[in-house]
Amino acid sequence: MPKISSHPTHLWPSARALGAVCSAAILLSACGGASEVGTPQSLQGDSDVTLAEDLEAGPLPVLFAQDPNAALQVPQVVLAAALTTQAAAISEPVTSTENAASSAVLQGAVAMGNSLVQALGFKASATSMSAFEPALSVTTLVPDPGALMLLLPDGQNMADPGVSAWMDAASELGVRMQPITDAQFMALGDAARDFAGLILPDGLHVQATDALLAAVKTYTEQGGRSMLVFDFGALTTLSDGTPVYPIPKSRLSDMAGVDYVMYDALRDKTTGLGPVTATRSTLRSLLVPPGKSLPFAGLTASNAAAPLLSAAQISSDTALYLPVGVNDAGGARGFDVQQYSQMSYAKSSDRSLPKKSARQVKIDLGRAVQGPTLPAVSQPAPDPTPSATLSTSALVPSTTQVALNEPLEAYSGYLLGPLIYPSYVTQGEFGGLPGQKVLATSPQFGLVAGVNTVGAGQVLFVNLPLTYLKGRTDALMMHGYLNYFVREVLDLPHLSAMPNGVGGMTFDWHLDAKAAQAPTGALIKLKVFSDPKALFSIEMTAGPDAIVAGDGLGWNLARNKTAQNYLKTFKTAGHSVGSHGGWNHDFYGLSVSETNELGSTGGACVNTLLRVDNFLQCLVLNRRDVDAATGVKARSYSSPEGNNPLWSMDWHEQQGVVSTYFAGHTGLGGTRQYREGRLLNPGVWVFPVTPAGLYATYEEFQDYNVPQSEVIAWKREMIDFGVTHNTSRMIYAHPPGAYLWRNVLLDMLGYAKSKGPQFAWYTMEQLADFMNRRLQVSWSQNLDAASGQTVFTASHPQSLQEMVWRLPKSRFVQAPVIESGSATVDGSDARFWLVKAQGGTRLVFRS
Repeated sequence: MPKISSHPTHLWPSARALGAVCSAAILLSACGGASEVGTPQSLQGDSDVTLAEDLEAGPLPVLFAQDPNAALQVPQVVLAAALTTQAAAISEPVTSTENAASSAVLQGAVAMGNSLVQALGFKASATSMSAFEPALSVTTLVPDPGALMLLLPDGQNMADPGVSAWMDAASELGVRMQPITDAQFMALGDAARDFAGLILPDGLHVQATDALLAAVKTYTEQGGRSMLVFDFGALTTLSDGTPVYPIPKSRLSDMAGVDYVMYDALRDKTTGLGPVTATRSTLRSLLVPPGKSLPFAGLTASNAAAPLLSAAQISSDTALYLPVGVNDAGGARGFDVQQYSQMSYAKSSDRSLPKKSARQVKIDLGRAVQGPTLPAVSQPAPDPTPSATLSTSALVPSTTQVALNEPLEAYSGYLLGPLIYPSYVTQGEFGGLPGQKVLATSPQFGLVAGVNTVGAGQVLFVNLPLTYLKGRTDALMMHGYLNYFVREVLDLPHLSAMPNGVGGMTFDWHLDAKAAQAPTGALIKLKVFSDPKALFSIEMTAGPDAIVAGDGLGWNLARNKTAQNYLKTFKTAGHSVGSHGGWNHDFYGLSVSETNELGSTGGACVNTLLRVDNFLQCLVLNRRDVDAATGVKARSYSSPEGNNPLWSMDWHEQQGVVSTYFAGHTGLGGTRQYREGRLLNPGVWVFPVTPAGLYATYEEFQDYNVPQSEVIAWKREMIDFGVTHNTSRMIYAHPPGAYLWRNVLLDMLGYAKSKGPQFAWYTMEQLADFMNRRLQVSWSQNLDAASGQTVFTASHPQSLQEMVWRLPKSRFVQAPVIESGSATVDGSDARFWLVKAQGGTRLVFRS
């Protein structure tokens, strides 16, 4: 049994020992209007003990200052609140007073009586009765060779959004997942290896017994495949049930291949907050599309290349750390990534007007503590293979990797450049032993993800809080690493997420204001909207004004015959037509909030029929006129400036909207709206924006002098990405900028057309309908002992049309044979057999 720290409750008092935490707000100037994104909401969900209470501190200060001379053409970053330099040693002993205070915090956390996922910020879905849902029963499971096991504590509430986050991710990736309790897993014994693999999730199973972890290790060593995530099993318990950190490291360090959760030595430097890097090819295999990652220029990058890193003062000598404790074992709640979804996106409504002040983008560093970087903990090891062998605490790529000219890139965000994420500090060499493969690293904190051989089995170690990130509108990492586990480690058959198994892309047009009327007409003359195989999503802001009430710059759709004909033409051609927010584009996008649904707009959105003036009427009026123009009820929506309050999503779901443009989960394909720590609006599929690095639209490319050649290359890479990875991503545009760079637009359309049947354009509405039908597919696989073949059985209550199963040829050598039902087998793909259903409600095939 591991040793137990004599000061396990050295939590927030240790943060006080280090000094005041930094609460910085970053102001990023970028052309396109003036706005402030609202202060991120509490990270605590319904937790009984907040971080502020733990620290015995008041609200974190957020100061703002704008440089009046900030240039519009180059992003400017101003650090509004200076970071506090932390000079206290991390090895400072805990005083008896601190122990007493920390013990009180511990008792409060234990008294919460709920699973630790509550403390991670997840709340029950509004559509569920989580408090009354039965927990998983302890029954014997029948092993399923095509299903993943999701290991959960005994008594886990299955309605917990953290559970559904994993289940939905698996469903969207086309694989099946079976929740399994500790008792069920232990009872399976050797039969557990008859399942496809084991997921050890973060957030849901932070405490684990020695007996359970021994069973997990035995499963893996004897040939099982495990995905070990962040803080799974990070805590053990004393005999009285008190949760504590083991000494000197995680009990699963041997499975990960590196030492981590080294609380005894590192205390409040146990978890770092910084960029995550990987080679470009690895990021693509992790489903990171082109533009969502950028070349990583190191920690001395200029402000223009890395605005967030520069403003946060992250350098080769200075790092950020997140305080940890037993109610937040990895410290992830100390920084809210949901802020990344609150960037104010570009618009075209004021392109004809003189530029005004630069807009402000605020990033709150939350509870991050600034301190010196940790020294290397081991000497560089010889590089015996051309893989990325890493050997220091910073895990710098090997010289061999650099020699191969494999670009190193970082997960990046719109307007911010390289983003920052929590990961445990790791120590020890990784990548030099047979079977080890480095996937992602932190320039300052060590291994972020890698594959390790453990006995006869394998472990995909992911040192990131995937569950927490998804709940805070950043699901790309969960879906990407789960996809890697499914495709590269397990090589599982799966149900394609694309209609007819054809990858593609969604092109979303935002018609903000009347300034787009002439460019839209010009694009129509160029036949941009005429190809029946290139259908787009198109949304219009319909009111008479565009920036402020009375400016007359809006489409004024009800009295604009040209605009009405545009929408009718688009709808007749097969495009999806919907509302772009709220009547007055800029006013709504900059003014709407979570609290002013029924608040007055000051005359901007007056429903004269009802004699009502409020922000809800901005949506009502806009939808009324768009629907009147097309003659049908719109089923798609996009929000001006990316500002989409929860009440707006609720209202649109009630109106029958099934798909929306979304500023969160950037870089991901169509997905569920996990937000505020829970699944919201299950009837609506959200389509995240994929940016091209720091920017996303033609207007920004033009304003920031991005070369046309780079934009052309990015759009072509996006098309190739959809084809290669059998997926789809969404990009968006405005007619004014698109027409100005029509050569770039036409090149993209021509390149997509050159792909033939390998590529398809999809509207948001079309994909939402497909994914809703796909949810109704039930399928299984079983081994036929007599023939040694795998038998697949699928059914659907209406029709299996457009459903395609992809069977890896490495595992299924012979072509599948259809036993019953209507389907064809396509062997043209180099890696997969494609079993394409042609209709019917039941299909059986074997291979």
